[in-house]
Amino acid sequence: MHDSDQSAATGPDPVLCDLCGVAAPPASQLFSLVPDSSVIHPYDPEQDGLRRLVACGPDHLGELRQQYRQRPYVKEELWAGKIDRALGSQPDLDEEELAEVTGLNFLQIERTLAWESERFLSDQTPPGDHERPGDTPGTPDGKDSG
Repeated sequence: MHDSDQSAATGPDPVLCDLCGVAAPPASQLFSLVPDSSVIHPYDPEQDGLRRLVACGPDHLGELRQQYRQRPYVKEELWAGKIDRALGSQPDLDEEELAEVTGLNFLQIERTLAWESERFLSDQTPPGDHERPGDTPGTPDGKDSG
């Protein structure tokens, strides 16, 4: 056997700190679960809405937790993820089947659709191009030029 035929013995992938990206030695690895409405587990609904944080030490774990405390937890975001997961595996579900598969009720599904529509429309509107109450459409300041 030649040296070039030998592959270096590799252990498990190193655990990287979510804050600094440094490989954390096993003795200093810290883990935490924090609420995050953007997290959808691929197959276990019980784990939806929980993000697993990895840190190389207590300072970085504290900073990561603080970052996620400041992020809003949006129920409609979580529900949208549940709906996406269900439709990804069963695209032809009707509303009743969708409710059963996701564990959501019809009101939650409707709120999610409205939330997604609102997000879509806000993404389509250029910044600062929103009409204010009392504005006349087509005039920049809402005042009639004539």
